[in-house]
Amino acid sequence: MFARRIAVFSLLLGASLASAQSGPQLLTVFPPGAKAKETVEVTFSGSGFDGEEKLLFSVPGFKAERVGEAKVDPKAPKGQPTASVKFKVTAPHTGVFDVRVVSKSGLSNPRTFLVGELAEVNETEPNNDIGQAQKIELETTVNGVISAPTDVDFVSFKAKAGQNIVVHCLTTSIDSRLSADILVSTADGKAIAANRGYRGGDAVLDFKAPADGDYLVRLAQFAYTTGGPDHFYRLTVTTGPWIDAVFPAVEDDHLTIYGRNLPRAKPDTVFNRPDGRPFDSSTEGQGTGFPSGPFILSASPIAPTAGNLDATGDTRLPTSPLILNQSGGTRIRDTGDNGTVEKALTIPLPCDVAGRIAKKNDRHWYTFDAKKGDVWTIEVFAERIGSQIDAFFILTDEKGKVIVEQDDGLDSLSTNQFFTKSDDPGRYRFTVPSDGKYRLMVSSRDAAIQFGVREQYILRIAKEKPDFRFAIMPVTPHMPDAGTLARNSAVLYTVFVFRMDGFNDAITLTAEGLPPGVKCPPQTIAAGQTRGTFVLTADKDAKDWEGFVMITGKADKLTSTVRPFTVMWTPTGFQANQPPPNSPMLTRMDRGPGLALAVRGTAPFTLSAVETELKGKAGEKLEVTLKVTRDEKFKDGIAVFSAVPNFGPKQQGNNPLPLLATIAADKSESKVSVDVPANTPSGTYTLVLRGQTANAPKGKPVATYPATPITVVIQGAKK
Repeated sequence: MFARRIAVFSLLLGASLASAQSGPQLLTVFPPGAKAKETVEVTFSGSGFDGEEKLLFSVPGFKAERVGEAKVDPKAPKGQPTASVKFKVTAPHTGVFDVRVVSKSGLSNPRTFLVGELAEVNETEPNNDIGQAQKIELETTVNGVISAPTDVDFVSFKAKAGQNIVVHCLTTSIDSRLSADILVSTADGKAIAANRGYRGGDAVLDFKAPADGDYLVRLAQFAYTTGGPDHFYRLTVTTGPWIDAVFPAVEDDHLTIYGRNLPRAKPDTVFNRPDGRPFDSSTEGQGTGFPSGPFILSASPIAPTAGNLDATGDTRLPTSPLILNQSGGTRIRDTGDNGTVEKALTIPLPCDVAGRIAKKNDRHWYTFDAKKGDVWTIEVFAERIGSQIDAFFILTDEKGKVIVEQDDGLDSLSTNQFFTKSDDPGRYRFTVPSDGKYRLMVSSRDAAIQFGVREQYILRIAKEKPDFRFAIMPVTPHMPDAGTLARNSAVLYTVFVFRMDGFNDAITLTAEGLPPGVKCPPQTIAAGQTRGTFVLTADKDAKDWEGFVMITGKADKLTSTVRPFTVMWTPTGFQANQPPPNSPMLTRMDRGPGLALAVRGTAPFTLSAVETELKGKAGEKLEVTLKVTRDEKFKDGIAVFSAVPNFGPKQQGNNPLPLLATIAADKSESKVSVDVPANTPSGTYTLVLRGQTANAPKGKPVATYPATPITVVIQGAKK
């Protein structure tokens, strides 16, 4: 109950934190990719570029040389980038990477930069009609932008009869807002193939050229609803391979690859392309590009819904399917012949069953033996591993009496910033009522229309294993942001915790790889909490630095490493100083070896707590002494807020978080009273207070800095 209450309190915690960072914001990168080992001029556009810009990539080996200084356009239309800077970039190898801009004021949010092996060209206008189609060769990637809702881009290419051509347009997988709609036709306008909604806004099709000649690709925003600089794309026309699916979607010695133009492949005997031709399929051993365990969550892109998985993908692929880490049970491939109770597939426990909704109205029955009193967790993974099905399962006894029908998981760790609710069934704890056989049916709510080679699932039945995974994000709940640490101050992050199979213990957070002068004070995510904070501090003598640090959570014998996430786009029409909307943000996991961080600048004021540890009781108040050290140029008062959801005044709906206190401009110390909710359980907590300019200009970003964390030991409410 306490964990759920904390999750509810996470509603808009950051309403007053919307301007936590004063660093740059990166909106677009164009072109959003390059050919490996070739040098290309790339324009980075956004805001807050204030000099000495450099780039931070998620892997080493990139070369980046700035071309001139950043250009600022204060008259740019609302919602458009106000600054840009150019770099000559040389990529070391193919792959999908993150890039950030670092300037005097700090670190930007990431954007995807995809490095391929084909020739690259940029879109050339005018290309809005058949007669204006941009001519390209096969094996080319075109980088372009749908600049307005009615913008349409055409390219033309020559192909020979019998060639199988793959056309793919990457958008969502490279952080674009474009929902691509692509159509291939002959030179005289006869439609051959079309696609949209392959995965998110990405589109993929292939066709066999009927004759030698010219062919056209038409690209537009679906329904012509939106457009602009954030609607960029990478359109590739190739005879090379495209991977649609990998089966099974769990760690295995042999994987079957399904796709188009696959080397060493044969026509599949089960699964067909949209035009009726069979997919290519090839069974490979390890060496397919998907690494075997130990597994690290990686691929492109990872949404919060999949943030608790132990899985990997081929990080060279822009839309890599996820492969789950094996649970330790028997690996089973569903036969597809178990569509009725009478044909139920007998499975041993524990196990991982790899299945597919392969045909219309497909459903799969399984049966297993279980003993009274045993406890098993039952889980189905589908949406979280890239499938588009809305999976559910029904568990019955041997006579068919329904024990549970499990559908969508109910809880999310956040209403907007880190929305983890998915269409996958919630994990079910099955306490066996008596010795005997049990049946389990897995299917999809939309099996009548959504089925095929990509619509996979994994049924996992395993012993309970209490564990946790955690994610860290910049505190800004509805804007792309990043961690910039000012000297003589601190930087604040939000922590979200996935608690699994009854794990309820406190978690201690530590940091490794910190640069000189940067410290990680003692901090704890209290027992049962699904949301908390994390703070790093910098001495006054810390040097400028940018890179990655590793944050680790520990609880008894359990250890988990950080999974950093970032909001990709600000909702249309929202500004930095506005409370976020009650709707899920577009959020994805960052790429890189840890949490990205930059040390830049010096804070105008330092807020520090005199007490490093406090003791209190549920329902009472904590008294904290705050000291302020001001820069000689900073003459304003400081508004003080609580940065954690379980201490201080409660936030009401979508309203800003209430003030705790205001430290007057002529004061350097203040006593602050912090409420402890009456239902707070006993335990150790971390209290973080934060201060921001009390008289900030209306509509302008506000610098906000956390105080040093305070360890709080609470004697909780009586049970």
